[in-house]
Amino acid sequence: MEGMPIEEQFMSWDDMIKAPYDRTRVDPYTRTRVILMNGIENNATLTSHALHRIIADPEVKRQMAQIRRAESQQQQTVNWLNPPDQSILETTIAYE
Repeated sequence: MEGMPIEEQFMSWDDMIKAPYDRTRVDPYTRTRVILMNGIENNATLTSHALHRIIADPEVKRQMAQIRRAESQQQQTVNWLNPPDQSILETTIAYE
């Protein structure tokens, strides 16, 4: 399987902003998938930040910074699929 070059992974605002799901009409599995994917993306971002702190090579750090930026945009896109009227408690219960 061939990957996408890092230069092509950055998104514009139009690519990032999607309509959030309607929490009263969405399938429960869709809601669960969005919440779980947000958790996975958030953990990936935190892990790469931790890894960045222990690497000494500046070139590797530069490349990781580019990857982290693309991953951060992806995590924001997934996070913004959650509706604004969904409480933190609802998100937490669905995540568990």
